[in-house]
Amino acid sequence: MVRILKKVSSKSIDFYVEQNLDDFYTKSSKQHNFISHIENKISWVSSKNADWPEGIFKADFENLNVENEIIIVKKLIQGKQAPNGWTVGPLTKPKNLGIFLEDVGFSNVYQQAGMALKLEDLKHQTADESELLVELVEDTEHLKQWVEVVSLVFGIKVDYEFMEYLLLEPEAKFYLGNLEGKSVSSLMLYLSSGVAGLHAVSTLKEYRNRGFGLAISRMALLDAFKKGYKVGVLQASTLGERVYRKMGFQKYCDIISYELEENKMNLET
Repeated sequence: MVRILKKVSSKSIDFYVEQNLDDFYTKSSKQHNFISHIENKISWVSSKNADWPEGIFKADFENLNVENEIIIVKKLIQGKQAPNGWTVGPLTKPKNLGIFLEDVGFSNVYQQAGMALKLEDLKHQTADESELLVELVEDTEHLKQWVEVVSLVFGIKVDYEFMEYLLLEPEAKFYLGNLEGKSVSSLMLYLSSGVAGLHAVSTLKEYRNRGFGLAISRMALLDAFKKGYKVGVLQASTLGERVYRKMGFQKYCDIISYELEENKMNLET
């Protein structure tokens, strides 16, 4: 039985923001087309044939030699045995891991705001009218369209085989936003650790600034609310943070991605 988080608490919500993301990564580790390493002190997943999902996450170097542990992972990245992308968030130990990473050649390449919302608040909001027709993806034909939108928006190759697997799993729901018969927006709702997480929120460049991201997000979160979920979470860029504040989301933590600098990728450096 799923244990639902009932309210947003500033003391603990950051845990759920990152845990929902970690759950998604961990789910992919069970697939044959992924290289994965899941253990208490460090985990990572990497698709053999695609760019996403992949990443290093949930480092716990408490009571260990932090620099030595990082150097071990660094050598694995240099040897192409681990992905070059390290997520640092509220679950990371020590809290200042980013400083250690930068000291050995990693760079802060992407910073997101970990945000949360009490879903009941959506019921009392008046949604702006939108031309977007939002639908739940229920077959592989529409899933291919979903993957195409995400791939175009982020400039990455999405692991379709994994998405096809998730389509049949209860915790994942895919949404497509259509305008005049064309798929222009997409989103994945991931239900885990008691919260409803929004992931891969995408709108094609020529259709942005029309409220489509909010429209597709609102429908997904209201669906989660109908299923009994009380809290929605997401990770947003600086631009996305401003947009989601309009819906009532508040920032509670930072989720930072680090990469090993190209000139440090050589094993001799």
